[in-house]
Amino acid sequence: MYANRQEYYRDKYRRLKPQWKVSADIYRDIIDRYADNGMYILDVGCGHSEDLEPVYAKTNYTYGIDPDRRSIEKNRIIKNKFIASANELPFEDNFFDLVVSSWVLEHLENPKKVFDEIYRVLKPGGKVIFLTPNTWSYNVWLIRMIPNRLHGIFTRKLYNRHEVETYPVFYRINSPRKFDKLFSSIGYEKIDVIFNGDPSYISFNDVSFYFACALEEIFDKFFTFAKVHAIGVFQKPIRLTEEL
Repeated sequence: MYANRQEYYRDKYRRLKPQWKVSADIYRDIIDRYADNGMYILDVGCGHSEDLEPVYAKTNYTYGIDPDRRSIEKNRIIKNKFIASANELPFEDNFFDLVVSSWVLEHLENPKKVFDEIYRVLKPGGKVIFLTPNTWSYNVWLIRMIPNRLHGIFTRKLYNRHEVETYPVFYRINSPRKFDKLFSSIGYEKIDVIFNGDPSYISFNDVSFYFACALEEIFDKFFTFAKVHAIGVFQKPIRLTEEL
């Protein structure tokens, strides 16, 4: 019934807390709110995920980049695919209405260069929307204790996932303060940053699941900034020129 252990405990948590949404669903809903017919959308690090298929169906102008050829070739939902790095986007200035990116920020060695490039290709008033781990969360501190070369092994063993893609993680932009500092230095305006919990990351049995649920209650009341995921929305300002 469930693809892996993590999905089992997410469903169990959803039954305990019906208003809760998994972070990927919040991310998709936010993109769907801003996406419109005919918009030009760029997915940075798109890989082969199909989570955004209902959103991308709105427009014929979907673009995706990923440095992993095998992964991007499997993508069925993006119409224009490019094997490229986010450090140097192969697009002209002011080209996109939306730039989206999930599970990528934690892997960026030079986030300023990437978001300078995204700023360049966004139209004035265009938005960048991302989903990424939050470095204030316990999950990231646990991950940091494990060498990168062992991440795939631990993910398979702990969560019963059989297909795992792992890449080096750096966490150079993954905190509330770093979001504000980097994006404001480039010129973005902050629309929103949402922090969302997910007890499934330390739910290996029922005992650890209920312990994780108790932690989530504490985070909800006192430490919202320490929840496991961050979903951000930033905008390239609309610059009005004076009429002569």
